[in-house]
Order: sequence, then structure tokens, then C-alpha cells
Amino acid sequence: MNVEWFVRQLEFPELTRRWLHGLGVRDLDRGLRDMEDLGRHAGPDPRPRLARLASLFDTHLPRSSDPGMALTNFERYVASLPAPVEGLERLLGRPRTVEILLQVFSTSQHLSELLIRSPELIDWLQAGAERRDRETLIADLWSTVSGPDAESDPRLAIRRFRLRETLRIGYNDIVRGFPLEVTTADLSHLADACVEAAVRLARESAERRYGRPTRADGEASRFVVLGMGKLGGVELNYSSDIDLVFLYDEDGATSGPRVVSNAEFYARMSAEVVQLLSDFTILGAAYRVDMRLRPEGDQGALARSLDATLNYYVGRGRTWERQALIKCRAVAGDADLGAAFIAAITPFVYRRYLSASEISEIKSLKRRIEQRTVSAGRADFEVK
Repeated sequence: MNVEWFVRQLEFPELTRRWLHGLGVRDLDRGLRDMEDLGRHAGPDPRPRLARLASLFDTHLPRSSDPGMALTNFERYVASLPAPVEGLERLLGRPRTVEILLQVFSTSQHLSELLIRSPELIDWLQAGAERRDRETLIADLWSTVSGPDAESDPRLAIRRFRLRETLRIGYNDIVRGFPLEVTTADLSHLADACVEAAVRLARESAERRYGRPTRADGEASRFVVLGMGKLGGVELNYSSDIDLVFLYDEDGATSGPRVVSNAEFYARMSAEVVQLLSDFTILGAAYRVDMRLRPEGDQGALARSLDATLNYYVGRGRTWERQALIKCRAVAGDADLGAAFIAAITPFVYRRYLSASEISEIKSLKRRIEQRTVSAGRADFEVK
């Protein structure tokens, strides 16, 4: 792009607006301010850098899903760099990086905010953003929160890990075009890792206060977190809350120093798990945790024994609870206990026959969902 031509555009706002309009920017006033701000980030003589940048914008902004959003986020990203002038010069020498940034900045505001908050992560992404399996994520996060260099506040470590890994998954989704089912699986496994870390931290904390919870046979009591909804179905999205149910194997008591029942131990431990994940910190919350799918909903105990939970479903379980259990999956804690629960509850979930009243209840529930969607004005695009 000719330097003199572009400088002339900036000297006359109406020409700059016309150029931005040709790139697909809709809010021309905002676009003009963004270009002026970029000029301030470009050093004492911004013309050469702005001309090179404009050439990249000419190529990539018209191809982006929202050119105005990409331009605004790019300006904010440059402003967030420790040394904006030097940082912009470095970016101009890496046109592929600029292309990737504009692609992300035009597609996801959530991922844009992550990059603006931690601009150095673009180098980490480009160095290698390969998929990481569930077990690797769990091991990596646990070493982060429990190793010798762990932060004093494990909540922040969990949130930093989640933000970084979410960005990696989003990069693979937007830039590398990974399939939808791969993206939702990766997001679900990331949530599994965060819940697992919270469970281990909360159990260690509770055992320091109360000792180890034991069963009638003297063995250590086991605990599992069941994922429901999108998490249970391995179909989490970027902004999903996580539906959890807490379960332990048998009633009993702890070994000290302060003896409490297993019910109290796991109630306190479960509350700490929720806090580790959902407390609002300087990095926000890791996840919004929804416990309403547990037996008796908000009125029920945070954690129940296996027998108490099975007795509830067999004696008082409703049709919608059977439907919810279709997606139940052990996401953290003792996998064998989770498998035992799912095996025991399967006859309740998949009965051989449905009664007429149960079929009517399913139809009624579906009608209520549809009516609520229509009332909210979302009937044309509400997939769920």
C-alpha cells in the first residue's frame, strides 16, 4: 500500500470512513477512533507502520466475520502489550500472527478478552496447540496446584489453567477448524480436570481437620462427582455452567482429630469443592456450578450416600429425573463408585415400559419448554 495515500486517508476522516466501510466495518465512528488509537501506538512517526498495518487489514478484515469487532479488539490487544510501539513492529514482521489474531478477534469476544488479558499467549499457541487428553489435563493441573511452585491461592491456579486451556481449544476450533464434537469433548475434559483438582484439594483440607472418613469395615470411604447435562454428555460449550451431583459410598465417621460423621465430612468437603470452582476472584470464576439436579434439588443435602441416593430415585424419582440421568457420567473422584452407581440406576432410567401417565408427563414437559421458548422470543433459533 502506498504510504502517502494512506496518510492522506487519515488526514481526512471522511476518506478513512470510506476506506473502513469498504473493509466491512459497520460502526465507522468506532473504526475511526480505533485507527487513530493505533496511530498513537505506532510511535512518533506512525505513517510507515500504519501503512504496513493497513495493507494487512486490506487483505484480512474483509474475510473476517465481523471486521469492526476484529479492528477494535486488535487495537485493544496492541494497547495491552508492555511496549506497544515495539510490539506492533514485531507483529508487522509476523503477518501470519496478525491474520490469526484478526480471525480470533472477529469470531469470539470471550477468546479475544483472554488474549488481551495475556497477550503473550499467542506465542504459546503458535508454538504448539495440540490436543491434550483428559488424563494429561488432570495430571498437569494437579502438578500446578500441588507442586512446590504452586500459588498460595489454588483458586487462581485453577482459573489460570482453565483460561489458558480454553484459549488453546478455541484456537483449534476457530483457526484450525477442529470438528464440533472434538471441541465440546475438549471443553468437557478441561472441566473434568478442574473438578478433579478441586475434589483433591477439598479432600486434603477436610482430612486435615477431621481425619479420614471410614466405612463400617474400617476402609477409607470413597467419593465421586457425577456430571449431568452438557458436562455429563461430553458436550460442554465455552460458556456452559456445570451440573454436578456429589455421592459417597457409605455412612460412617472420620478418624479424627475432630470426629464427624461421613455425612458431615462430605457436606463440608462438597461445599469447598463448589467454592473452589465458583468463587469470584480477580480472574473471575472457573465455572458456574449448578447443584439443582441432585436429589431434592436445592432442599437436598449436598452429598448423599450411595444407598440414600438410590432409595430416593427408586422411591421418589420423577420422570424428568430419569431423563436427566441419561447423561450422567463420573467426572471426578472414584470412577469405580461412579460406575457402580450408574449400573445400579440403569434399571430406573431405562424401564422396559412407560405408563400412560409417564408418557403424558414427558409430553407436558416438552410443551412447557416450547411455550417458554416462544414467550421469550427465541423459538426461531433456540436449538435446545
